[in-house]
Amino acid sequence: MYMPPITERNRSIDILRNIAITLVVLGHMFPIPGIMWLQHYFPIYSYHMALFLFVSGYLFKDMEWQDYGAFVWRKTYTLAIPLIAWNVVYAGIVSLINLRHPTNYFPATESIWNIHNLFVEPFIGGHQYILNLSTWFVGMLYLALLTYGLFHLISKKIPEWLLLLIFAIMAFTAIYSATLPTNIRILLVPQRIAYALFFIQFGRGFRIYIEHMITAKNIGWILLIILIARFGIMIGGDHAYVLVWMRFDGDMLRPLLLGMLGCLFWMLLSIQIAHLIKPNKLEILMGTSTWSIMTHHLLVRFMICWIVVHFSNDLSLREKFVTDLWFFPPGVSIYIMAIVLEIGLPILWQFIFDKFKKRIQPTYICNKL
Repeated sequence: MYMPPITERNRSIDILRNIAITLVVLGHMFPIPGIMWLQHYFPIYSYHMALFLFVSGYLFKDMEWQDYGAFVWRKTYTLAIPLIAWNVVYAGIVSLINLRHPTNYFPATESIWNIHNLFVEPFIGGHQYILNLSTWFVGMLYLALLTYGLFHLISKKIPEWLLLLIFAIMAFTAIYSATLPTNIRILLVPQRIAYALFFIQFGRGFRIYIEHMITAKNIGWILLIILIARFGIMIGGDHAYVLVWMRFDGDMLRPLLLGMLGCLFWMLLSIQIAHLIKPNKLEILMGTSTWSIMTHHLLVRFMICWIVVHFSNDLSLREKFVTDLWFFPPGVSIYIMAIVLEIGLPILWQFIFDKFKKRIQPTYICNKL
């Protein structure tokens, strides 16, 4: 089957990444004054992690899985090693915070430094040090991509649409098993991988079967149809899904349908935005900083809350701060400032880190020669 080549940077994918990581930040900030309608009518947790999986599948190259050993190393180098490295850093950060600002949601210092929390838990629950809890997704993505590449390696003659059907059955089975009373934590990893495989393949399928049919004339109608379909599917449910723990409120089919429609809606909207807005450096910078934003935005949030509470005369704020992980000082202006800083500071860090890496790499290569 012909596969459209990925030969240049895709602006719509960068825009989709920007949207997805912004939704992650917003999803950790509800309730936000003035936009509760967004959570009610277009619940973020019904699709926001699926967007990243969709992007991974869209960008998955045919050549990647053909040398599976090299593929595993690339994903280990770009995902697993940075995940572990930052996990160790956050173990140190939480230990330092415990010295000056103990809370009831950070782990006790004596339970932080152990092999399980440092090297194993990032690929299971991912909430061991709280401030970097969003990186649970990186651990799942790493394992899912390795599994996805292996599937392609051993099923070279299976059509892409049939793989999508197989992964859909696997994802449905995983969601169903997660609703059973006998569900145990050891199943969490394979359940999340099964869910992820479907949306990775869905992104790849979009590039193969759907994208070439999208035109400026029909994109508006398709977006409207998707919105109507989403609202119809949402009737009778709250859809407060929590993928990290595979909690879907007893729903079976709707998590997949809402995730698919969410991916299609934001992908098509990203394509439309790419046509309407001229290219700019910010969209690329933000699109390549999603790892950094996902990893560090809660640390930025914690520091913002600490500063506000520290200089406030309201003692009740401190009480809430030390007992509620999701506490946030009231005020629309603080929310807006937090959103800007939670996205902006990690981007700045990524920019500085990339500049530093480019400067030392030539020197390192020359020394090796």
